[in-house]
Parts: sequence; C-alpha cells; structure tokens
Amino acid sequence: MKDIENREDVVKLVDTFYDNVLADEQLAPVFGPSAHHWEQHIVRVYNFWENWLFQTGSYTGGMMWVHMERHATHPLTTELFERWLAYWITCTDALFAGKNAEFVKSKALEIGQILNAKLNG
Repeated sequence: MKDIENREDVVKLVDTFYDNVLADEQLAPVFGPSAHHWEQHIVRVYNFWENWLFQTGSYTGGMMWVHMERHATHPLTTELFERWLAYWITCTDALFAGKNAEFVKSKALEIGQILNAKLNG
C-alpha cells in the first residue's frame, strides 16, 4: 500500500472520511454543513491537510471559530470526537501506509484533543 504522496491522495482520504462521517447518524448533524457551504468547506479541508503534509501554503486562517460556532448548535461531545477520530484512522489505514499516513493520524489526534479541550473544557 502506498503512502499519501500528493493532493489527489489527500482528496481521496478526505472524501472517504466524509462519506463515512456523513453516513453516521450521530456525526452527520455535527459535520454535515449546509449544502451551500459544502464546496467551500471541503476545499478548505483539502487545503488544510495538503498544507500540513507538503507545506504548500494552500491553507490560511484558523479553524477554531468554525468549530465553536457549530458546537453552539450541534455539540461535539468527547464521545463524538472519539467517533470522528476512529473514522479518520480507519479511513487512513484502509487507503494508505507510510510516514505521511502516520502523520495525518497523529495530527488528527492532536487536533481532536485540542478542540475537545476547548469545546468541552
């Protein structure tokens, strides 16, 4: 199995992840932004991960405020964070293996812990 090597691989991972998340009845209400924001959201997610992996400069801005805003109407509990992370890890493991795959899993854990701490105190 190959490692995450380029933007196309990032897109494949993110799309697979969201296919799973949006099919999950507990996570879909939290992570399913309205249809008119979806394209903007998904491109930002692609850019976020591409930038972390390959330092492309394709992602600018912060992510915390969006999650805090969403949390106000659809709370992202610690249990839901754990489900989110499990999907990310299983999708990554199903598609890729290598240094970059390990990096995105550890970075997702780190981000999840920070978000969870800020949102759920």
